Amino acid sequence: MRGTGKTGRATLSGVLAVCLAGSMMVVPVTAQAKPKPPVIPSQAAVDRAKAAAADKAGQVKAIEQQLAAAEARLEQLGIQSGIADEAYNGAVYRLDQAKKEAATAAERAAKAEKTLNTQRQQIGRFAVASYQGGGDIAKLAPLFTAEGPQQLLDSAGTAHTVSSAMQGSYLRYSANQVVTNLFKVQADQAVTKVKHATEEAAKAKKAAEAAEAAQSAAVTAMGVQRQKSIAQLAVLQNTSVQVAAQRQRGLEELARQRAAAIAAQKAAELRRKIEAREAAERARERAREAAERAREREQGKKNPGKKKPPRERPGNGGNGGSGRGASRAIAFALSQLGDMYLWGGTGPSRWDCSGLMMGAWKRAGVQLPHYSVAQYEQTRHIDEDELRPGDLIFWSIDPNDPGTIHHVAMYLGAGRMIHAPRSGKPVQIQSVYYWEPPDFFGRP
Repeated sequence: MRGTGKTGRATLSGVLAVCLAGSMMVVPVTAQAKPKPPVIPSQAAVDRAKAAAADKAGQVKAIEQQLAAAEARLEQLGIQSGIADEAYNGAVYRLDQAKKEAATAAERAAKAEKTLNTQRQQIGRFAVASYQGGGDIAKLAPLFTAEGPQQLLDSAGTAHTVSSAMQGSYLRYSANQVVTNLFKVQADQAVTKVKHATEEAAKAKKAAEAAEAAQSAAVTAMGVQRQKSIAQLAVLQNTSVQVAAQRQRGLEELARQRAAAIAAQKAAELRRKIEAREAAERARERAREAAERAREREQGKKNPGKKKPPRERPGNGGNGGSGRGASRAIAFALSQLGDMYLWGGTGPSRWDCSGLMMGAWKRAGVQLPHYSVAQYEQTRHIDEDELRPGDLIFWSIDPNDPGTIHHVAMYLGAGRMIHAPRSGKPVQIQSVYYWEPPDFFGRP
C-alpha cells in the first residue's frame, strides 16, 4: 500500500507539471512596447519650407523669364542687323549715284573746255577791236538759271555781219569761259561727293559687319546660356534635362502660337478691308456703267441712227501689282524659298530683303535698285487696303518718314508675304503681321 501511495503522488506531480507547462505555452505573456511620439514640425519649420518652395518657384520663373528675354534679344539683334544691312545698301546706292554724277560732270567740263579752246582760236582770227560791254555781268546773268548757259550760248551765236560775228564770237567765248569754270567747279564738287559717299559706304559696311558679328556672337553665347538655364530648371524642378528642355520648347512654341493667332486675326482683318474696298470699287464701276448706258440711251433718242462709239473697259493702268508681271515676280520669289539670308546678297542662292525684291521684279521686267528706301521711292504709293499680290510692303524706324525704311517684303495675298527676314533665317512665307505692322506700301 505504501509503495502504491508514493507512486501515485509521483504520478500526480508529473501530470501537474505537464499541465502547467502546457498552460504556459498556450497563454504567453505579451510585452507592452512604448509608442513613439509623432513628429510635429514647428510652425517656423513649416514657414521655412513654404519659403523654400516659393523661392524655388521664383527661381524657376526667373530662369524662364531669362530664356524668354534671350529669345526676344536675339530677335531684336536680328532687326538691328537688318537695319544696318539696308543702311549699307543705301550707302552703296548713293555712292553709285555720286559716281554717275561725277562722270557726267567731268564729261561736261571736258566738252566745255574743248569748246572754249576752239573759240579762243576763232577769236585770234578776228582783228582786235574794242568791244564795250562784252563782259557785262548783266549779260551773263542767265548763266545762273537752270537752262541759262545754253540759252546764252544760243543767243550769242546769231551773228550776220563781220562785226556781229566778232562780237558774237567774243560773247560766246566769255560765256563759255564762265560755263567752263562752273562745270569745273561742279566736277570738283562731284568728286568730293564721291569721296564722302565712299567713306560713308565704308562706315556703313563696318557697321553692318559689326551688327552681323554681334548677332552671331549673341546666338552662340545665348545658346550656351540657354543650356545652362535649362539644366538649372531641371534641378529646381527635379526633372531631367530632356524634360526641362522639352518644357521650355513647349512654352516657346505656345508663345509663337499665340503670336501667330494674333497675326492671323490681323491678316483676316486686312483681307476684309481689301475685300470691302474692292467691293466698293466694283459697285462704283457698276454705277458708272449704268450711268453711261443711261446717257447712251438718251443720246440715242436725240440722235437716232447714229453709231455709238465702242465703250472703253477700265484696265489696271499697267500696275504691276495685278498683272502678268506680278505673277512672274511672285513665281521667282517663291522659287527662292529656303535660300539663306546674306546681307548685300542679290542671288542666285543668297539674298537680303531688297536684293530678293530686286531679283523678283527684274524677272518681271521692272528695274528696282538694291535699296529698300529707293524701292519705295520708285513705286506707286498705295494704302494698305489696296494691296494686291506682288505689291511691296515696307517697315521703317519712323512710321512717318519713309527715309527710315529698313525692310521690304512681297505681298502674296490672304495676309501672307514672302521675304528674306534676317541673318540666320531663310527666305520664307509668313504673316504680314508676324512681328510688327508694316508702315508703307508700294506697287512697282
